[in-house]
Amino acid sequence: MGDEVKEIFLKVKVFWSPAARKKNFEGEAEAVSSQNRLGRFDVLPGHANFITLIFKDLTIHLKNKEKINFQFERGVLEVSENKVNVFLGL
Repeated sequence: MGDEVKEIFLKVKVFWSPAARKKNFEGEAEAVSSQNRLGRFDVLPGHANFITLIFKDLTIHLKNKEKINFQFERGVLEVSENKVNVFLGL
């Protein structure tokens, strides 16, 4: 009784540079994957506060097991308290 496990998701926002004229994204995800100069990495719920330059691609793993992929040259990814803000096309 009362042993329910509450799932925690990431609140993800992706913002494109206005010059890119691409659609932004906002929603919940199970994980976010990308790469920085050290290699590929994943952000999961509970991730430590983190900020990095990212390159080439970003994948958002949605709650329904679907994926959204973004292609770009470079961007910035920031994680704080299960919120992921990504700025692309910088």
